[in-house]
Amino acid sequence: MRVAIAELKQETNTFVPRPTTMADFETWHYWTGPALIEGLGGTNSEIDGFLRVLTDAGIEPVPILATFAMSGGKVEDATYNQLLGELLDGIANAGKLDGVLIALHGAMVTESDDSPDANTLGAIRELVGPDIPVVATYDLHANLTARMAEYADALVGFKTSPHIDQRDTGERGARVMTAIVQQGAKPAMAFVKIPMVVPASTHIHHLPGPFKRLQDATKELETHPGVLSANVAAVQPWLDIDEMGFATVVVTDDDPKRARTLACDLANACWHERDAFMEIELVPIAEAIRLALAEPSGPVVLSDCADGTGAGSPGDATAVVAALLEANPEKPALVFVRDAESAEAAIAAGVGATVKLMVGGKLDNIFNQPVELTGTVDFAGPASFRFGGEGYTGVAQDMGPSAVVRAGNVHVLIVSNSVMTVDPELYRAAGLEPKDAQIVVVKSAIQFRAGYPFARRSIMLDSPGMSSDHIVALPWDKVPRPIFPLDPEMTFTCNPIVSGGAG
Repeated sequence: MRVAIAELKQETNTFVPRPTTMADFETWHYWTGPALIEGLGGTNSEIDGFLRVLTDAGIEPVPILATFAMSGGKVEDATYNQLLGELLDGIANAGKLDGVLIALHGAMVTESDDSPDANTLGAIRELVGPDIPVVATYDLHANLTARMAEYADALVGFKTSPHIDQRDTGERGARVMTAIVQQGAKPAMAFVKIPMVVPASTHIHHLPGPFKRLQDATKELETHPGVLSANVAAVQPWLDIDEMGFATVVVTDDDPKRARTLACDLANACWHERDAFMEIELVPIAEAIRLALAEPSGPVVLSDCADGTGAGSPGDATAVVAALLEANPEKPALVFVRDAESAEAAIAAGVGATVKLMVGGKLDNIFNQPVELTGTVDFAGPASFRFGGEGYTGVAQDMGPSAVVRAGNVHVLIVSNSVMTVDPELYRAAGLEPKDAQIVVVKSAIQFRAGYPFARRSIMLDSPGMSSDHIVALPWDKVPRPIFPLDPEMTFTCNPIVSGGAG
């Protein structure tokens, strides 16, 4: 038996005006054929999970395409069409296949399509026909749509936030595939859309709260005989598009009625938790710095979540940089900003030089403005790293031309490319050790918790940016109304969509 494996992932933030291009996919990774196995084998990725299960089952994995762009604005139509074309050509030229396994994000948006991941599944379905099983994995911040459920035999999602179960999700998706092609399982899938969107910082699987309760419920369901998969997609909240909101998906073996009942049970549980998800605590930046400096030791992680690069923000917000410079702390503070122009200027000046730069606020010039930074260049040159924590372990990130400019005890890491700032290897790549700092700034709402288990404390900042947790205040235009919390008094009735099965 032969099963095609592929990945086509990007998470869109529609409030970000800068489009995502082919260069953004190439910057993270872009491999075709056997190169994707070399690139992602042994990493904490869905592809590695696919490989492990298929190989153990005696099924030949047929590598097609693997590409992943950093979260950002809408994907250019030309870029998406090129990648889709390469994916379909690869599948068409792969010879006889018994199935297709694909890792999607689920929250990609293009210039002309609010659900291109559904279009991808539809195009695969049209190519392989109705009898070849198509199983897709997805990020739990996916915006699942009815068309995705229509075209796939099964949708299998992450259960962790911070995301540490990428490989495990790939394995679970591949086990559904092997159940179909080797054991004759007949997947019946029920999909429920829920009109709610909540702050991302409350999506935490390992601490008591609404998110943990929901994910624990899905895990319990998957222990039941005949339940192939059960998931809650909590949707990332920066998507101003049609068909926006939470979703539940349950896949059973040839039991549509049971899938419908269980998906509605999960959906009603999500709705019951809606108010609990809104209990957030954001601390003003100056107050957070004061609290962090008052701790007897560090590091204290300050989460500049409104400029979260993993949430699509550009990473060049300056409010925290400005506040740290003003505070002039007596203990080391590490802070990140994306600014290719300033990085190049610092590199040109060279290590040891004193520079005066206007950093940041060039991509996000809506909520932030450039800040004057005068200091000594401590690092200058290209920088890259591999994730060392539990999330995305082993996956590479290219920061591009980078520099560290030190102003007193404030160490400003300036990079050229958008990268996830959630792992301490980011700072180590430029000669900075987070464990020795009192303050470490990350641009992340949740994922940093997987990279900084040694943090003494973490504080969520009430900072300006394009991925703010202030859901109601976002400039909504397209989302279907009513939707919670924009319409807090609305009600919810479960209306599942069911596909597959013989019942």
